[in-house]
Amino acid sequence: MQKIILFLLTLLLLSCNNKNKIPADSFCIEGKITNADKHKFLLQKITIHAVIPVDSVSLDKEGKFSFIIKSEEKGIYMLTKDANHFISFIADKGEHIFLETDYEKYEKTYSIKGNRDSELLSDLNNHLQPNLHKLDSIGKIWETAVNMANRVEIKRDLDSCYYKILDNQREFQLNFVKNNSSSLAAIIALYQPLNRDAVIKEESDFPLFEKVSIDLLKVLPMNTHAIDFAKRIKQHKMMFLEKKLLDEANAKNKH
Repeated sequence: MQKIILFLLTLLLLSCNNKNKIPADSFCIEGKITNADKHKFLLQKITIHAVIPVDSVSLDKEGKFSFIIKSEEKGIYMLTKDANHFISFIADKGEHIFLETDYEKYEKTYSIKGNRDSELLSDLNNHLQPNLHKLDSIGKIWETAVNMANRVEIKRDLDSCYYKILDNQREFQLNFVKNNSSSLAAIIALYQPLNRDAVIKEESDFPLFEKVSIDLLKVLPMNTHAIDFAKRIKQHKMMFLEKKLLDEANAKNKH
């Protein structure tokens, strides 16, 4: 009898249909993943130092899922399909977040509601995905052209296309961070790569990293992400200063 009661209580907590059932120290994320055939998904929490497994869920026959997660503060999470496919979102206690996507397209086309920061991440992703698709097309063209007689000219044209795409992504991410510097989404945007290449670089774009650090602490002074990010930026500022002084000393010694 006791096991039955515990089972029923678990079902109650796993349902987000009624906001009154969500504990005050928790958030709910629920949604639907079409064409998923009861696949299992992993919910993970992102910290400055690691990615921590939080929970896992198997979809029901309609592709629906539901999590209620205890949360002491606003945090960054991932709903992971596999090692290469995940959707990042931001959640805070008391929030009720809705996520919908398709299993095959997954992070390429998803919708999310219930948290403004998560909606910002969706905007960031919506700009990134077309550029990733363009890079994929460039790669396929090069695979076809690599043995052609005019491959040098083709490579030059493809490189030109690549740098235009990179410039486009960089402009978007820089504006995104400047306009949302007090959001946790800005941290993700600062480190969001284009394929494997850094778009915003900590050393050359350091003033922007500092701005995010300052603005985040103003809005979220007790948040772990904001505090850890501020510590990181302070450490890197010292490193850059030491490097600058060393370079200046070496330059004087050469003369």
